[in-house]
Amino acid sequence: MVGWVEEDEEQHRGEKGEYCEVCGVAGFHQHLGKCPMCHRYFCDECRYVYGGKEFCGRNCANEFFWGGEDGDITEE
Repeated sequence: MVGWVEEDEEQHRGEKGEYCEVCGVAGFHQHLGKCPMCHRYFCDECRYVYGGKEFCGRNCANEFFWGGEDGDITEE
């Protein structure tokens, strides 16, 4: 009989910062960056460079530079 992992249960791959949180690759010589938006760690293969900064993906890059306004601005 084969066991399964609940969808909500995250598999533990090691300590945060020891593996890529995007693709799951781990290794002693792996260079990991940290996303300035969501603070996830990412490897060189998953790195998304935009505006001279490194992000874990396109969504975080767009949110960093083009995120919504802080408040509603209405013209009178």
